[in-house]
Amino acid sequence: MSMSEGARGEPRERSSRREQNKAENRTALLKAARAVFAEMGSGAASVRDIVRRTDLASGTFYNYFKDKDEIFEAVVGELTGELLKRHNAGRAQADSVEEFFRRHYAVYFDFIAEDAELLALAQKNFTAIRTLLDKPDVRALALALNDDIRSAIARGVLPNVDVSYLAASMAGVAFEISVVMVARDPVDPAAATDFATRLMMGGFQHLPRRG
Repeated sequence: MSMSEGARGEPRERSSRREQNKAENRTALLKAARAVFAEMGSGAASVRDIVRRTDLASGTFYNYFKDKDEIFEAVVGELTGELLKRHNAGRAQADSVEEFFRRHYAVYFDFIAEDAELLALAQKNFTAIRTLLDKPDVRALALALNDDIRSAIARGVLPNVDVSYLAASMAGVAFEISVVMVARDPVDPAAATDFATRLMMGGFQHLPRRG
């Protein structure tokens, strides 16, 4: 390798290391924030509490996030991304009305209940999460649900009903039942899924069909 080639390679390596360090720092902050929000709730937590859970200097936080609210939104956004992946392997594969509802609710309730930290995060932050429902990352869940309903109608799995109303009711039932579910001891996602599914099935047969 010539000296000029080596000189060109070194800046690229330094740039690559910087990008890797930035990604690792952001991941460390998000991991710490998730733990802090689960333990303290977003209202009581502070940026200092989050940074203390990392090996980073206090000022480093502001290289990645504007404030506590922004990192809370990022934490919820990451969870939303994982939920979207699970829904793609869930209700999108359903071949009956009941399976469509059951898969939708099972994914949502199981996701919350399967991880102790995530369960604690849900228990302490539902009010804060509710304020994020119109944010782009969280809104993606509603858009995906609308798309899955349209696809199910096109495949003949669901009859032709009002897509927006159905999506809104499914999402509302999921969120509000989850609030009650996580407050119970023991937390029972299977019972929550069954209740929500039966509720939807009982009302669904009475919905007006579109031509």
